[in-house]
This record gives sequence, C-alpha cells and structure tokens, in this order.
Amino acid sequence: MFVVVAIVLAALAAGTTFLYVRGIEARAFNDTQLVEVFVVAKGVPKGLPGEQAIGEFVKPSRIPRKFRPATALTDPASINGKVAVTDLSVNTVLVEGQFVDPRQAQVTFSQKIPAGQVAITVSVDQVRGVAGLLVPGDKVNILVADGGSQRVLFQNVNIIAIGTTAAPQAGETAPVANPGSGLITFAVPPEAASRIAFATQQGGGIYLTLVPIDNQPSPVPPVNAGNLFTGNLTPS
Repeated sequence: MFVVVAIVLAALAAGTTFLYVRGIEARAFNDTQLVEVFVVAKGVPKGLPGEQAIGEFVKPSRIPRKFRPATALTDPASINGKVAVTDLSVNTVLVEGQFVDPRQAQVTFSQKIPAGQVAITVSVDQVRGVAGLLVPGDKVNILVADGGSQRVLFQNVNIIAIGTTAAPQAGETAPVANPGSGLITFAVPPEAASRIAFATQQGGGIYLTLVPIDNQPSPVPPVNAGNLFTGNLTPS
C-alpha cells in the first residue's frame, strides 16, 4: 500500500515538474513564435554526404523566429548529393552553403595560386637548385646569365610546389620536405613568368639561391669578368 502511494506521489511530482519547466520555457520565449531549423546533433566531418547527415548527424529542432538565420536550411532534401564543405560542430544551425557539390569541395592546385599570378615550372639540377634543400613554401632569388654577365633576374620568388608536393596552406601543421624533384613551381605575375621562361632557354640557364624568410630585396649589380675580383675580401 505504501509503495503504491509512493509511486503515485512520484508521478504527480514528475508531472508538476514537467509543467513547471514548460511554464518557464513559455515565459522565457514570451510567446515568441517557434520555427523549424535543422541542427547538428553529432559532429559532421568534412566531406560527409548530405543524405548520410540527415537523421544521425542532423536533426530538426525549433527555435524562436528571431534567432533563425536568414539563410537557414529549410529543406533537408536540398543537401542530397552534396557533401559538407568543412567540419560542423554540435548545435550548429545548418545554413545554405555548408553542403556543396563534391566538385566544389575539392581544392585544386589552381586555388593555391594567388590572384593575379600564374604558376610556372622550371627544371634545375641539384647544383643549380641549392642541393635539393629547397622545400615548398621557400623563397628564392633567380640568377640568369646575360651574355658575359651574371644577373639577378628576380628576388623573393615564391615556391608553391616542388614536384607534385604543394606548399602548406595557412593552418596546416604537417612537416614539409623536398620530395627529391628538380621541378620547381613558382607563383609570379604573368610578365615575370615570361621572363623566367625566356631565361631558362638561355645558354647559361638559371641558378636559384635560397633566401631567409624575412629577406629584404636589394639592388645587386651584375657580375662579369671585369668586376669579378673587385670589392671586399669577404662576401659582405
């Protein structure tokens, strides 16, 4: 008898608590109209297909209208055939553009080239390529033979790839290394690319010199047989 009474009292207490909580929520929203949104319930990894996301990773929810983003996803079917363009955290309200066509989600090498520049590749051996010590992301000066002189063609030229190994992007922490290739790809303005291409076809070819990260370009006079042995006794 006492057990039955206890169960009944517990049930009444639970019901009262539920009604009390609902009352608090109603007062908190102050009768605000609730609208449906789709929220990340389980962390969505980059590349997850949309049809796999709905249900396990993304679930419908309701929030006050004033908090609903203008571009909030309204139809879950609209992300079918698409993939998550980046990782999505729990409680994120889905908006348009977070799931895209798989082809848009892929980062091609052309997207690594700065605006207004082009990529050009030169081939150098270990002697002309700093003994293979260059890595993607380094900067170099380019020297070129000009008749009987050696001149600096360009300074602080960005290496965006060596072989097929690209320079790391901002935020990437994986170590970089020379893949053992003499194919060096630069990112330069179009006119500079033409000059580099022409220089590689000259009899003396080109030499690359590795420079420090904070290297400041400065004028360098051409060197020829007439001034080779002039100047300081130390390279300073």
